[in-house]
This record gives sequence, structure tokens and C-alpha cells, in this order.
Amino acid sequence: MPETDPDLRQMLGAAFNAFEAIRHSARHYEEHTPDLFAAFISAATAAANGRDAILTASIFPAEAQPPPGFTQPAPDANPDQAADSIAASAAILADWLDQAAGVAAIPHDQDACRDAAAAARQIQQLMAADDTRTR
Repeated sequence: MPETDPDLRQMLGAAFNAFEAIRHSARHYEEHTPDLFAAFISAATAAANGRDAILTASIFPAEAQPPPGFTQPAPDANPDQAADSIAASAAILADWLDQAAGVAAIPHDQDACRDAAAAARQIQQLMAADDTRTR
């Protein structure tokens, strides 16, 4: 088994916690507006898939704070504001996971990072407004 890279462990831990935060926020807001229910529940599912992709890596993620710049929706955010916040954080998370794929020493871990990055990009697309009326 390859030597464990502490930077990758931290990066995976940060991403794992970011996906959990997104999943939690999306699940919270899915109940607040029927118009965005499908977008929020789909984002929550993609967040769970991203989190699970991280767990397929050959190393166990370290406990870490989400990536720098990652934020959660404000407690008083309306659903549109929450979706915007989640979309912005998902973009940060996708970039973070691209960096993690570059740090990963073995192809399996690179694949785990790329799969998780794809889930983050899916969240970003689901939460990004196409115009002022749809997501």
C-alpha cells in the first residue's frame, strides 16, 4: 500500500465535510419552497454521492474544516440566496478536488477525487440560476 500523504488526507477530509455541509443545507431548504424542491433534493443527492466518492479513496480522510472560501447559507437566507451560496461553494469544492487529484499519488485516489469533483460540479449546475425564475 502506498505511503499515506497527509496533505491528501486533509484535502479529502475538507471535501468530505464540505459535501456533508452542502447535503445538510440542501435538505433543510428542500422543504422551504416547492419551486426549488427538485433542485435542492437533487443537490443533496449529488452531495451524498460526492461524499461517498471520497470514501472510495485508498486513504481515510482526516478531520478538517471545509476548503478556504467555502461558506454555508446564512441562517436567515431565503431559498434563492441559499441556492446561490451552495452553487458558489460547490465551485470552490470542485476546484479543491481538482487540486487533490493532482496531489494523489495513485490512480485510484485520483479517480476518487475526479468523481467527487464531478459531483461538486453537478451541485453547482443544479443550484445555479439560469435566469431570475429557474434553477
